[in-house]
Amino acid sequence: MRPRFTQLIGCVLLALVIFAQLGCTSALTSIMYAVGADLEPAEYKDLARTKTAVVVITDGSQYSDDITSRTLTRKVSEYLEIEVDGIKLIAEEEIDSWKDINGWEQVDFIALGKGIKADKVLGIELTGLKLREGQTLYRGRANVTTTVYDVKSGRKEFRRSLDDFTFPVHTGKYASETTEAKFRRDFLDVLSRRVARYFHRYDPRDSVALDAVIVNL
Repeated sequence: MRPRFTQLIGCVLLALVIFAQLGCTSALTSIMYAVGADLEPAEYKDLARTKTAVVVITDGSQYSDDITSRTLTRKVSEYLEIEVDGIKLIAEEEIDSWKDINGWEQVDFIALGKGIKADKVLGIELTGLKLREGQTLYRGRANVTTTVYDVKSGRKEFRRSLDDFTFPVHTGKYASETTEAKFRRDFLDVLSRRVARYFHRYDPRDSVALDAVIVNL
């Protein structure tokens, strides 16, 4: 009990200092930010403490592995490992081995989950990826459907779609300033954050700054 009491006293003292320096309205905003009270909640919380497989299907990965599928899988997995308590992600090699034996053409997410002994399968289907607008400007677009399958019950427990996900929204990156490979990584990183935040609390203000970030990449 003593450590908790000490922590509580510390929070109270911090609040008093902030109120004294900033005034009531600014202080309340600062305190909410400090304790995470203004964070948006996860839309789906049941990936916590599960053994989960992240499987990305793209137009190209229907026949073999491709760079977009590989990159998005790794980036989404990185964010989930950081943000979702107790999640255990199944290794890519184990998933690829199942695909090699059972085929890449049409992946059965539930059969895959059973084959690799997963509790959940996070299936991400990405179609219509475009990285350019014309010959001189990089601006990414894609359609993305994210589904969580419960392997034991065989049910779809969560499903969300991003139709015509676009980044950057208001600007772009000139071809003279970057390469396609680098822009692809940047675009997929932003997309992976957007997908991963279905499953953890997040600060909605992060999205506001993303267009400004891409200009400086």
